[in-house]
Amino acid sequence: MAIFADEKEMQEWLSSQLSSVDGLSSLILEQELSVTPANDQENNVLATFKYCYQSLHQGVVISEDTNISLESGDIMRPDFLLYAPESESMVIIELKNFAGATRQAGTEISAYESELKTYLPYISDGDLISVIISPEWPTLLRHYVFNEIFWLRKNIICLEPVLDNHGEKKLKIRSVKDIVENNELLCISEEHLGGHQICLYDHQYDVKSGTSSLDNHIQKLNAAIMAMATKGYSQNNNGFAFLWKDLRVHSQAPYSITVANFAPFQSLERFIKSDSVHDGKITKALIDVVGDRSPRGHSKSLYAICEAGTKWLTRITSPKLEGFGSWGFLRDQMMENSELISFHAWGVFGEIYSDKLAESYMNGNDTCPTCPKLGLDMLEELIDSDYEFVDISMYNYDPSTDSAFDEEAIKLLPPSERNS
Repeated sequence: MAIFADEKEMQEWLSSQLSSVDGLSSLILEQELSVTPANDQENNVLATFKYCYQSLHQGVVISEDTNISLESGDIMRPDFLLYAPESESMVIIELKNFAGATRQAGTEISAYESELKTYLPYISDGDLISVIISPEWPTLLRHYVFNEIFWLRKNIICLEPVLDNHGEKKLKIRSVKDIVENNELLCISEEHLGGHQICLYDHQYDVKSGTSSLDNHIQKLNAAIMAMATKGYSQNNNGFAFLWKDLRVHSQAPYSITVANFAPFQSLERFIKSDSVHDGKITKALIDVVGDRSPRGHSKSLYAICEAGTKWLTRITSPKLEGFGSWGFLRDQMMENSELISFHAWGVFGEIYSDKLAESYMNGNDTCPTCPKLGLDMLEELIDSDYEFVDISMYNYDPSTDSAFDEEAIKLLPPSERNS
């Protein structure tokens, strides 16, 4: 039985409650915040829920179902807009009371956040808190929330109307496990990561002695990668970089920076494995792009990140982008006869690495803040070595036109075409 007949009734109830309590947290059963996360993904979502909850203890209602658009003719009506004095944050509350409407919640909140920034152009994303209250949480909405929290680092908390032991209407925090559960994007293959090697050529390199002028500039090389990481964060990119020394004495590039980030188009292969490509024209069109153009994660964003760090290294080295490939290829190239010097990460990789580093310190270790071994260990934990990746660049391949087509190529076809 539904607790509220419609959204209007839910709105009226919450309006009445907010006028008589200090903040939204007075209505929330917070037991979900005491759970123990089972993995990095659950820990990330739980930490975000806790972060949002801290801004819900006091609330000044700024607007209620009121158009906040500054543009004449545009309509943007968040259900509630609150100011949280304790954290100096703005809180957007969006109500949904039936399954179909929850599909709209994500896009509406993003629009409200953008409009708020026209009023408060200097407000940090960290001071924008979004609250979604809904009795229904279909897969699409849960995946949207996870993506916004885990990959884009947005502050969202998910609440559900319930009746407490006394039959009073309350709100409970949606299960963290439910937000994370069965999320296909958590399964990462090394093929889902692409990048390249920035070879740092030293024209003063002495092959006979094996000495390089760059040996005296390690601090500058690390500073360059720090600049890259800063650029990565500003673009909401998720990636990492290793600085390493090539121990082969004949190499004219004694140092290299291996850079990788997500190759978003490669994640489309999950549709092939589920045989659901027919579900939408857009999905098919995007898969066609992969088949025709083969994007592998070497985007303009990654080039901008690399340029942010290498543009001022030209006084000490000649950086060249080489070795384009997936993470597996890049890792093997990097690990062959080399010395790893440092690791830097940004986006979700940076956040998880920071957690791993803090855990190491808590265990009494004196770990270097840019420890490459810790970076490798983190990546090994995140990347599923047993993941069965499907190369969808073969999706549009017609075996009848190629006499060399064999059984291995058949495995790369969509399931619906393998027996034809």
